[in-house]
Amino acid sequence: MSKLQTYNHTVHYWKQYQPFFPEEMQLTENQLPAEEWMTWQNVHIHLDRMPAPQAKLKIIFIHGAGGNGRLLAPYARSLHNSGYEVVAPDMPPYGLSYAESAKSVDYQLWIDILTELIDAELKRDGKPIVLLGSSIGGMLAYHTAVQSKRVKGLIATTFVDTSDAKFRDQLAPNILISRWGKFCMDKLPYLLDSLAISVNHVSRMNLISNNAELTRLIMNDAHAAGTKIPLRLLRTFLNRSPELKPEQFDLCPVLLVHPEIDPMTPQRFSQPFYDRIKGDKEYVVLQGAGHFPIEQPGLNQLNAAVLSFLKKVEQQ
Repeated sequence: MSKLQTYNHTVHYWKQYQPFFPEEMQLTENQLPAEEWMTWQNVHIHLDRMPAPQAKLKIIFIHGAGGNGRLLAPYARSLHNSGYEVVAPDMPPYGLSYAESAKSVDYQLWIDILTELIDAELKRDGKPIVLLGSSIGGMLAYHTAVQSKRVKGLIATTFVDTSDAKFRDQLAPNILISRWGKFCMDKLPYLLDSLAISVNHVSRMNLISNNAELTRLIMNDAHAAGTKIPLRLLRTFLNRSPELKPEQFDLCPVLLVHPEIDPMTPQRFSQPFYDRIKGDKEYVVLQGAGHFPIEQPGLNQLNAAVLSFLKKVEQQ
């Protein structure tokens, strides 16, 4: 992997995703994100940035287990068109990001990277930051908000607490992988942690969207669901419990924008965690939308709910 790789000039697979979005959301050659790198503790993190110097808020957009920052760019463009600055990191080893030692990549590192990114962005221009997490990025955003304590808002499309066996069973392709696979990883980390496996083999990535062609593209994307991840990352992700229970969470307002027709992470798995959140919160169901929401009216509802939430955060 090299810093010479860029989405704008050398890695063009993301262009195949554009036709699945309305024209006003699609990326064009005249409106591409700026690409940057953040290096921290021998990890090189690729950032897509859509700058907005006059913006009152900045959104850090966090992808899930089958994505990368550029995959989310059409949603980011909608926010940018409404006047917000958006920064979308690739979490290593996804996208163009990489660690000099793959063995060092675990779930806590992801939280640490995002915490460092928040600090760097606040130092950069002081704009208040809202975290927006897609898929398992929703729970990652929650963990990061707890650790950072410096964000003004939290938006998620799902809340999946993998410390609960029921949720692990839902994410895994079958109960054998969910239960026996986790048992082996927990008992033999010294043997298994460094092994890399495609996320397609340890999750229900076939349910990432309700459009067969889009799902195929994501699963075959070497920088998205086709990425091989170290089992250390998977093990630590599955074992992570919230350091701050939702009953105690009132660090910032929360918006859950959950797709209605999401067989990958159904609403019944996000609802209990959301219900337990103590602070200011709102729940919007995206009608007709799948896990990767491209369907109407859910897509318009997503945009409207997020923009309304951001306006309220601005006024606080």
